[in-house]
Amino acid sequence: MVGVIIMSHGNLASTLVATAETIIGKIEDIKCIAIRHGDNLEDIRKSTSLAIRDLDTGMGVLILTDMFGGTPSNIGLSFLEDDRVEVLTGVNLSMLLKLSSHRQDKNLTQLAGILKTSGQNSIVIASEMLKGRQGGG
Repeated sequence: MVGVIIMSHGNLASTLVATAETIIGKIEDIKCIAIRHGDNLEDIRKSTSLAIRDLDTGMGVLILTDMFGGTPSNIGLSFLEDDRVEVLTGVNLSMLLKLSSHRQDKNLTQLAGILKTSGQNSIVIASEMLKGRQGGG
């Protein structure tokens, strides 16, 4: 199974996991890393390294971060390694719900692609979607 780390500013990561777990139940082999103003970034890097070590069972680790270019993403990117560690930014609830149904049977690259698509597809402007349905039948 692909290990998963969610890194975010503040409590977003743990709140997303808690919310997903109220919908689908316990999510195994997942760690949350919160980054707050004033945190020692070297300590965060060490925590991330330990989490990768703990979660990697041979299928790799996917690091989900809240936004590209932010501190969580930049730290995650420093661990990027082909077929071992991948980073996917813009984590949302849809991604976490999809995660549980695909991490057993997909490799790291496949899982990252599935979650990216799921996350993107869950972002809609409701009026555009409704207009499309009304116009299309």
